[in-house]
Order: sequence, then structure tokens, then C-alpha cells
Amino acid sequence: MRTYVFILIAVSASASWATGPGEDFDRGYLLAQEKGCFDCHALGQTTVGPSFRAIAKRYRFNPQQPLRLPAVIRGGSAGHWGDRFVMWPQPRLSDQEVRQLVDWILSQ
Repeated sequence: MRTYVFILIAVSASASWATGPGEDFDRGYLLAQEKGCFDCHALGQTTVGPSFRAIAKRYRFNPQQPLRLPAVIRGGSAGHWGDRFVMWPQPRLSDQEVRQLVDWILSQ
């Protein structure tokens, strides 16, 4: 009986580990891809807009940013990253999608 309980715990632990941060990354990545975010942004390099890692580095530790970034995504922005970068408004994203994108971007 003890062996069975140990195996059950080990399987449960590995299953919960498998659905951890990697799966969150994949879901966020796929959503960003589906919504066209990669048309202007990349993970680690500046393309048309700043990289997601640069955005995370700038805003990750500011407690106000997770609350502010949804408005930036939905309403667009200009001047946050210099005159060159203008982000088009993304009003068609749902609240849940915007929240998922913000969480994913700040986790980079």
C-alpha cells in the first residue's frame, strides 16, 4: 500500500510540474502569435517595437505597471520608447486576453 501511495504522489507531482511555467509560456506565446503581436515585437531583439524582454525588464518590478499596461495595449502608445515607436491600439482584445498577455510579457 505504501508503494502505491508513493507512486501516486510521484505521478501527481510530476503532472502538476508539467503544467507549470512552461505551459504558461506556451499559452502566452501562442496568444501573442495569434493576435499579431510578433508583427512588431520579438522576444529578445528590437524589431519594429521593443522586445518583450526589454518591456519586462523596464516594467516588471513597478507594481503599477501590471495595472497600467492593459490600457497601453488597448489604447496604443507613443513616446514610451522614443519617437520611433508607436503602438497601434488593440481594442478587440478581451479583458482576459489582455491580462494574459501582460502577465506573459512581464514574465520574460
